[in-house]
Amino acid sequence: MNLQRSLTAFLCIVLCGHALAQTQDMDKELSDLTEKLAAPIKDKAMKKVAVVDFTDLQGSPSGELGKYIAEQLTVNFVMGKRDFSVLDRANLRRILAEHKLTSLGLVDPENAKQLGKFAGVDALVIGTIIPKGQKTSLTAKVITTETAEIVGAARAEFMTDTNVQQLMSHPATEPAAGAASDEKPSASKTFGDLRIDLQPLRIVNDTQYLLTMSLTNQNKAKSIWVAVGTELMGTINGRITDSTGSEFSGNRTSVSGISLAFFSSYGYQPNTFSPATEIKPNDSITATIKFVSNDQKSPASGSCRLQLEMLLGLSAKNGAAGGVSVNNLVTKLEVQ
Repeated sequence: MNLQRSLTAFLCIVLCGHALAQTQDMDKELSDLTEKLAAPIKDKAMKKVAVVDFTDLQGSPSGELGKYIAEQLTVNFVMGKRDFSVLDRANLRRILAEHKLTSLGLVDPENAKQLGKFAGVDALVIGTIIPKGQKTSLTAKVITTETAEIVGAARAEFMTDTNVQQLMSHPATEPAAGAASDEKPSASKTFGDLRIDLQPLRIVNDTQYLLTMSLTNQNKAKSIWVAVGTELMGTINGRITDSTGSEFSGNRTSVSGISLAFFSSYGYQPNTFSPATEIKPNDSITATIKFVSNDQKSPASGSCRLQLEMLLGLSAKNGAAGGVSVNNLVTKLEVQ
């Protein structure tokens, strides 16, 4: 009897472990999906892409899940330090509103061409959500804005757990054509022609804060150059102070989507900074920064204080930005 019970328990463990191994969690699957989609984008030498909300098989919104997937793919692309840039989703909504388009209508070739013209994107990432009982499947495509040709595709699948069910059941609202989106950043700051929109902070792996920000050049005729300011040894000039008073900082390895630079009034090229990230007229970029505690403290929820040095240049020569202003971004952010 004991032998039979032991064999039964062993088989249950093996079968359950096998089932769990077959299905990874959603965020891991989305990370893998990002890599699969990035490959054809790189192979086709595309310079800029936009990720559209995923829909159901009928092309209708699939709750908040479609928005969540598009947001995660956008952030994953940026954090991977690709050879191509990604249109910030806040900027995408603004462009759609200005030109009386909807994200659901971008699957139409003519609408895709219009977005390519207005936003300067080479391709769109679109996708479909397919519920399959205890699992949810995704199919994703990369289509060119010039010809609407499919140049890449990939699949993903994950368990339909409680979080997925909640996202699917929460209705997603699609702004009417020409209407402004009601999704707003957590905070916004403007320094000259540079507007910075900051999203709510996220806690990652229970060890760090993830800051996502959109940087927009509001000048319609001239480029600007930006960077996050650092100390001479590469530590970011900035920190997050959480609701308990603990401080979190970042370094060169924790930043994606934007250059890091040390600014000095002295040296070989005084009053310049290098490297610098160019933002073309009326364009935007998305950047992320991870902040960790030097004292091994865990991030806390609630309201946090962000302080960050942002370098802004109005010209560039030999890879260095000139006409520099050093700006201290200070604001409060909530943890999502």
